[in-house]
Amino acid sequence: MNFPATPIQRLYTDSRGNTLWMKRDDLLPFSFGGNKARIAAELMADMKAQGKNHMIAYGNARSNLCRVLSNLCAMESVPCTILSPADDDGSRQLSYNLLMSRFFGAEIVPCLKTDVASAVDAAFADSRKRGLRPYYLYGDRTGGGNLEPPTRAYQKVWQELQAQQKAMGIVFDELFHASATGMTQSGLLVGQALYGGETHIHGISVARDEASGIVHIKAYLSAALGRADAPISFIDRYALGYGQYTAEMVDCTAGLIKQHGIPLDLTYTGKAFYGMLQEIQRRELANKQILFLHTGGTPLFFDKAEEILQ
Repeated sequence: MNFPATPIQRLYTDSRGNTLWMKRDDLLPFSFGGNKARIAAELMADMKAQGKNHMIAYGNARSNLCRVLSNLCAMESVPCTILSPADDDGSRQLSYNLLMSRFFGAEIVPCLKTDVASAVDAAFADSRKRGLRPYYLYGDRTGGGNLEPPTRAYQKVWQELQAQQKAMGIVFDELFHASATGMTQSGLLVGQALYGGETHIHGISVARDEASGIVHIKAYLSAALGRADAPISFIDRYALGYGQYTAEMVDCTAGLIKQHGIPLDLTYTGKAFYGMLQEIQRRELANKQILFLHTGGTPLFFDKAEEILQ
């Protein structure tokens, strides 16, 4: 699956002379777009290259990747199983992403975060019993392996971004985005290592602490590059916990759609955009070209629309 270049939109110039821009990967023309549309396409291609025919995914009810993978599997007539853990507090949230995954025909299998390996084993056993050849997006039962394919998506985006900067006649000093699994940030860093560019890449964590996030990103870098010496900026001071947010984040998200017509969500992009604004102040950035990579998640905006739009 090939995607067109997504637009870069100017937002505004702030009081410190920074010009803020947004790259709209939420506008990718498949299944509500977002970074996971690009990553899902790479995973599907890898599954086929390995001769497998059953996609096994893992993700919370809010997972954008599970939504897009299940949609892609429906289009390709590929069976899809989603191992779905509860939230940290033990609750299971209903979301539009989950509703769509079910609509696309994915089998949703509840599991525990503390026993994912057993859930993977059971899914593989059931798949093989059905005469299928299972592919687990995170590799083996412990989540190891299969680290290089997802980085391909944002290696390509890095090249796209370099071409767009050249056409625009500017260079972005800083790039911020929501960082969760580390796939997007790793892909950008691999792209920078391979193709050059001086932009500082910052991942705003939506759940993981800094140490854990860096470990995961280094694993992706090692798989893709054979080394993990790239500078990694993984900012956890706004993470709070997966799906957790503050009133200030709600206000920020509401302000962006009211002033610019751009929907963000409170699990990923809204939290990251708020974090970026705080980091601009904390770092005393001035007279910079700053890019926010909008990694999508539009269905999640509607999960919290009543709270955002009040």
